[in-house]
Amino acid sequence: MSNAIFLYFIFGLALIGFGANYLVSSTEKLSEKFNISRFISSFIFIGLATSSPEILISILSSFENNPNIALGNALGSNIANIALVFAISILLIKANEINFKQVLNKEIIGFFIFLIIITLAIFIILMKGSLSRLNSILLIVSLFPLFYLYKKYFYINEKKEKSYGDETKGSLSNIIFLFFIGLISLLVGTELFLNSSIKIAEIAGISNYVLGLSITAVGTSLPELAASIESVRKKNIDFVVGNILGSNIFNITLVIGLAGLISPGSILSYEDVYRDMVMITITTLALYIIIKNYNWQITKILSLSLIVLFFTYQFSLYGISL
Repeated sequence: MSNAIFLYFIFGLALIGFGANYLVSSTEKLSEKFNISRFISSFIFIGLATSSPEILISILSSFENNPNIALGNALGSNIANIALVFAISILLIKANEINFKQVLNKEIIGFFIFLIIITLAIFIILMKGSLSRLNSILLIVSLFPLFYLYKKYFYINEKKEKSYGDETKGSLSNIIFLFFIGLISLLVGTELFLNSSIKIAEIAGISNYVLGLSITAVGTSLPELAASIESVRKKNIDFVVGNILGSNIFNITLVIGLAGLISPGSILSYEDVYRDMVMITITTLALYIIIKNYNWQITKILSLSLIVLFFTYQFSLYGISL
């Protein structure tokens, strides 16, 4: 059994890497073909695609009357997306200061403000100890005014002045086909990884909420990590930011929203909510500082600090002090 789990783990990682390559490449082509900004294309296509595991886990766990797994998964994934995925991606970036500063435009600022608003909202909701269907519906519906405000105030039409050659002349059907090949590979690879990890965790007697915050959250953040590393390799820095913002917004609005809609009334302790929201606040602030004030030395130090903080936080979930 242990050998089979190990093989599933390796094969899952290979599928994740393969899927990330196709997902990022096809998203880049969709951005060019429809003449939409690279940030918004990564926000929607990559962000939503890489949040698919969280959404699936939210639905399945809620139908099994275990919505705390979905809540822990969503909050843990938002922490992992910044403190692990974004931090590792930053350490791999070799872009100069000017190129990185150009990433922070009114599109990113608009979506960043929305992320802060819904993070504050979910903190207030969870501090009450339960998640009602009304609150869940409001979380899901909040996406509609978000895209309306984006179109009205934050939309940037990126006119392509450079010729992309034959690479972007492929048919739309081929691009979409490659996109779904990448997405399916990511999902299958993540599922293989999660199944082997969760079985070990369950044998060890780990609680549902901690399981969601740790192993499940890290596992479902693997698509974001793979897509971000692939984006860095292709020098698409705006894809990295779009992926992280998109995934974190979808985790709160869709993942938590669906959990409360299907199985409302779940109760978390004040200590759990407070601890995790402090982590989300710190990591979200660090994300903005890095994007806005890029400096090679400060950014690398801050990214390393985020990774150390993330693993310290993970160990604390299991009662391990460093």
